This record gives sequence, C-alpha cells and structure tokens, in this order.
Amino acid sequence: MIKPLKIILPENSQVKTMLQKKLSEYESRVARLKKKIHSGNPELSYISIPGFKALITRRLHQRGEVETQKLAQEIVEEYGRLNADEFNTAAGVINDYCQTGGKKVKKGTGF
Repeated sequence: MIKPLKIILPENSQVKTMLQKKLSEYESRVARLKKKIHSGNPELSYISIPGFKALITRRLHQRGEVETQKLAQEIVEEYGRLNADEFNTAAGVINDYCQTGGKKVKKGTGF
C-alpha cells in the first residue's frame, strides 16, 4: 500500500539546489541500470528505488509538490507495475530531504 504523502518543494534555495543535484545523481543511477537490464524495455529501470527517486524529484521540481498516491497510480498506468515498499522508501527519502535536509536518511550518499 502506498503511504499517502504530500511532498512540498521547500522555498529554501539551498535545498532546491541540493535536490537538483540529487536528481542528476538519480538519473545517472537509472542510466547505469538501463545498461544492465536485459528485458526488451529499458524504461523499466524506473521501477527501482533510484528510478522512483528520480521520478519523484523531477515531479517536485516541475510542479512544486508531489502527492505520492497519485504519482504511484500514474507509474502503474505507465509501466504496468510498482513495488509499493520501494516506492514508499524513495518517497520517504525525498520527503525527509525536503523537511529536514536528510537528517533521518540512514544510508546512501546523503544530501
């Protein structure tokens, strides 16, 4: 089940800049995954934690906010599936970056 979150892009310009850098990092990870995928559709690389982080962060920059349940439904419509645990993890990380600057994020490359 997708946790209902409304992630809002902070007004702090430093946080926005850091999120833009994270988006570039996530896109690089997705590009590496695309090379490893042996299925007929490399776009399925977005159905991963780095892919979800990239999609959420991109949407956040485009619209200023992300409603996780709506975005999850769009992903299912586009890609045919979604791992709720992975999506919730990705959304939680991005939400924490927006709210606390990543203070609750335990693993990863940090903010």
